[in-house]
Amino acid sequence: MFNSEKRPKLKIALSWKEKILILISTLCVIAMWVYLYIVWNNLPNIIPIHFGITGAPDRFGNKISVLLLPIIASIMHILLIFLSKMPHCFNYPVSVTEKNGEALYKIGKELILLLDMEISLTFLILLWEDIQSSIGNISGLGIGRMFISMAIILGTVVYETIRMRRFKG
Repeated sequence: MFNSEKRPKLKIALSWKEKILILISTLCVIAMWVYLYIVWNNLPNIIPIHFGITGAPDRFGNKISVLLLPIIASIMHILLIFLSKMPHCFNYPVSVTEKNGEALYKIGKELILLLDMEISLTFLILLWEDIQSSIGNISGLGIGRMFISMAIILGTVVYETIRMRRFKG
């Protein structure tokens, strides 16, 4: 277990890249709500709420349940932005010192904001596919896209962890 009191607590301004990541994530979340608003009256009363490993719907619920995706995406987006402001609390693969703290914190913040963007985009795609499936335009989720999304998220974590390892204390 780490002791965050021994770590430097640095104020690090948002970089232009981090601002763009926040903007993209925010636009994805807003797009979810706008899209849902636009199609709401065209949604059937019963919609798929769960999809099996093949991408075919295997559980159904009322159309109110489609609100769960943008609600979760909105909460996660807010929490991840808030979390990105506390890089001194993250777990790092190397010891954090005065010498490497700023570099590690920048990578840590960027990692959280990249994950926020990737998760927000994944939720937007999920919502779109769920609604398209509900109104009969597609027959289920594109399960291949979900595996690609998960691979991208995992790849981001691995890549940024490798970047952090360069800054050994």
